[in-house]
Amino acid sequence: MVFAKGLAGEYPTAARYVAGWRTLVEHLKGDESVAGHSVEGRPIYRFDMGPKHAPPVLLTALIHGIEVIGSVALFHVLRDLAATDEGRRLFSETRLVIMPVLNPDAFANNMDRIGRGWPALQRTNARGVDLNRNFPHVAPIERAHPFSGSRWRGSPHYQGPRPLSEPETQTVVQVVEAVRPQLSVGFHSFGNMLLYPWGFSRRPNLRHAAYGHLAQAFMGSLAGTKYSFRQASQFYPTVGDLDDWLDHNYGTLAMTVEVGSLNRRLWNPLRLLNPFCWMNPLRIESTVRNLVPGVHALLRSSNLALSAAA
Repeated sequence: MVFAKGLAGEYPTAARYVAGWRTLVEHLKGDESVAGHSVEGRPIYRFDMGPKHAPPVLLTALIHGIEVIGSVALFHVLRDLAATDEGRRLFSETRLVIMPVLNPDAFANNMDRIGRGWPALQRTNARGVDLNRNFPHVAPIERAHPFSGSRWRGSPHYQGPRPLSEPETQTVVQVVEAVRPQLSVGFHSFGNMLLYPWGFSRRPNLRHAAYGHLAQAFMGSLAGTKYSFRQASQFYPTVGDLDDWLDHNYGTLAMTVEVGSLNRRLWNPLRLLNPFCWMNPLRIESTVRNLVPGVHALLRSSNLALSAAA
């Protein structure tokens, strides 16, 4: 994949990135389709790989348009696994449904600004809605937090006028209802964490043991930097979260990988003033290389965790 170099690091333009995904999936003999369209009419791509009869796994990224490293990490995981015998065996045994850019409008806007040398900060979709606060609420949130989800339109965590008001979240729902994933892994930024439901409540999830099996496999196989494992509400509480909705309504084991962490790159004052640089590390390869064996182990272990959850 071709990357555009700059103060924010070697990140792809939106067009090059999508083209890179299409090329990778074609090389892996997967299927490409357009699952839906964004507010501004951009396609939301869906890529399918593996046998149709296998338990489906949903892999998503860029639901927040500024969290580019999460999606890039997912790309590298699949690309690098495809170069190994173990990875190719995994692809032959696992049904993967991949939606690597759930918020294409914000992604395109942010990468255009980065390419021009401007600060980039758009988290929401083109109507200002935080898509990961726009799913149906499982229950009222137990305690408030500035990031939980807001009813104020000017907030970067605006929930929207009602659940599923946005074409992007409606597209996710359509795919989920068609696929009924048994496992879902969403790639975000940042914090070096593996999160699981609930986000709305501090009550322990009844399937904590099943999530723990997955986390143990993931964290025990990381190549370098270690990740912490916690219930999402222990990070901060959220309402209208995709993982909570999947866990509650479909019985999906739904997890979030928060990729990367803050480091000395922010000592540069120009990076400190650019929100994109807070969310995305300057050095991509060293950040995502660590995740490849961890995600591979998580996917391999998913059948064991699903058996424990039954």
